[in-house]
Amino acid sequence: RFAHWLLAGSFILLGLTGLLTLFGRTTLIPLFGLEAFSVLATGSKWIHNNVSWAFMLALIMVFFMWVVHNLPSRTDIKWLMRGGGMFGGGHVPAKKFNAGQKLIFWAVIILGASISVSGLSMLFPFEFSLFGPTFSKINDLGLPQLFGYAALDTNLSPQAEMQYAQLWHAMVSFVLMAVIFAHIYLGTLGMEGAFEAMGSGKVDLEWAREHHSIWADEVMARKDAPPATAHPAE
Repeated sequence: RFAHWLLAGSFILLGLTGLLTLFGRTTLIPLFGLEAFSVLATGSKWIHNNVSWAFMLALIMVFFMWVVHNLPSRTDIKWLMRGGGMFGGGHVPAKKFNAGQKLIFWAVIILGASISVSGLSMLFPFEFSLFGPTFSKINDLGLPQLFGYAALDTNLSPQAEMQYAQLWHAMVSFVLMAVIFAHIYLGTLGMEGAFEAMGSGKVDLEWAREHHSIWADEVMARKDAPPATAHPAE
C-alpha cells in the first residue's frame, strides 16, 4: 500500500506540475500575469524535479514486489476473451491480479521507466545520449527503409538530444496519464469495493471470490491446511 500510494501520489504531482510547465505559459500568463506565473513556474519546476525521485523509487518497489503476480498465464486469455466478465455473463476466474490489472502494471512499469530515463537525461543535461544510439539500432533493423523513409540521423547535437528527450518525455507522459485515468476510474467508481481495498489492504471474502476466485481459493486452502508440525491422530 505504501508503494502504491507513493507511486500514485508522486505521479499526480508530476502530472500536474508537468502540465503546468508545458501549457502554463500560454494559459496562465494571460490570467495571472508574468510575475505570478514566474513564482508558480519556479515552484512547479522544483516540485517536479524532486518528486521525480519518489516516483522512480516507488516504480522500483512496485516492480519487485508485484512482478511475480503479473507474469502472463493461461487464465488471462479467458479473462481477455470475455472482457473481464462483460461478455459471457459473470466474473471470470482470476488469480491475485487479473489480466486487466496485469496490463495496467506493465504499462506503468514500461512507460514509467521510459519517462524516468528521459527525465534523468533532462535533470542531467548533456551528460548522456539516448536518441542517437537508439536511432542507430532502429536503422540497423531497417525499420525506416521498410516504411519508405531514409535512415534516421544518428549524429545528433547535444541540443537535439535534449529536444528529443523533452518531446518523448511529454508524449509518453500523456499516454501514461490516459492509462492512469482509466485505472483511477476502475479503482473508484467503476468497481465497488476496489477503493476500500486500496485503503485498508483487505477485501471481503465474497468480494475476493467474485473478482479473484482462483486467488481466494488458494488463500483459503492455505488457511484451512493443518500445521506442518501436526501429526495424524492414532
